[in-house]
Amino acid sequence: MTLFDYRTDFFLNGGDEDDDSNDDDDDRRRAVAEPPTFMYAMPLGEVEGGGQRVFFEETSLVARPGAISIDECKARCMARLEHLGVKIKPGSIHDEERCCIPMGGPLPDPNQRTVAFGGAAAMVHPSTGYHLCRMMAGAASLARSLDTSLLNGLDPGQTAAAAYDAVWSSETQAQRDFAVFGGEFLMSLDIEGLRSFFKSFFALPEPLWAGFLAGWPSLPHHERHSSWSARATFGLSMLAALPLSLSAQLLTGALRHSVSYGVPLVRSLTPFFGLPSSYAT
Repeated sequence: MTLFDYRTDFFLNGGDEDDDSNDDDDDRRRAVAEPPTFMYAMPLGEVEGGGQRVFFEETSLVARPGAISIDECKARCMARLEHLGVKIKPGSIHDEERCCIPMGGPLPDPNQRTVAFGGAAAMVHPSTGYHLCRMMAGAASLARSLDTSLLNGLDPGQTAAAAYDAVWSSETQAQRDFAVFGGEFLMSLDIEGLRSFFKSFFALPEPLWAGFLAGWPSLPHHERHSSWSARATFGLSMLAALPLSLSAQLLTGALRHSVSYGVPLVRSLTPFFGLPSSYAT
């Protein structure tokens, strides 16, 4: 079982997140919690001599490069564990991972003949950072495309274009455009906004939120997000579930995103402007 903790009271020594008596403390807590981070905790079983071996990960859901350092994540991790009363035995840290996962960014260049895959091909979910299942689900399509192209004697440029189209069809590109906006919106929220968003998000029927988290052909509940009408239904459901102030923020964010980046979001949610260009053309 994997648990996660989005609380921020540990950022303020001696602070009590439920105590509203000190506005200065609340302001300080919000200031030091930007950008927001949270912790995954995965128990791995008991160890000899007593105690538990646990995987802890302090991470930012999504942030711009440089917004938060790995050293800051580590400091927050230790502060959170101390606040929760978790004691680490001296010398018991088995391994320490430092990782930065690329999210969003451009799709592969259609003129690049060396076929990229996985994170190099922007297959990381732009809102969640999920990657492994998406990559494994896309591997078979990529392999079939390469096999067919090589057997038919296509040149390297045609082979690469067909491979990219197998991974990034026009429909999958449109689905990704919606998820890219999701990542941008999440970056605009403070810790309280994120809590409210997730409370509403996971209150939706499981096929809706699970389909968004997967966001890839052949993965569970993909059909709930694979067309513009399905994504529009999800968006309207999300607007109805959110508190009014957060719904207004979401609509404003969508407008700003469209002004900044053009048609991709509108194209993803409506029949207007058609589908993104195919790699195969």
